[in-house]
Amino acid sequence: MMKLTGKLSNGITFTEEFDGINDFLALQQSDYDVIADEILVESLIINDEKVDFTGNVGQLYDKLIKQ
Repeated sequence: MMKLTGKLSNGITFTEEFDGINDFLALQQSDYDVIADEILVESLIINDEKVDFTGNVGQLYDKLIKQ
């Protein structure tokens, strides 16, 4: 499981859940991004562990695709 909390430019936060890293990557690669690349990542949990990450969704995608 992967849970991402993002923050929009207007300050609103939201949380999206994915079946895992591969699900997130596949959905971001689709014609319609699930989450826009410029949205800031406020918190990230992968397999019930909080991941220390600072950046936006595009940077997170780049980091995860290289793993």
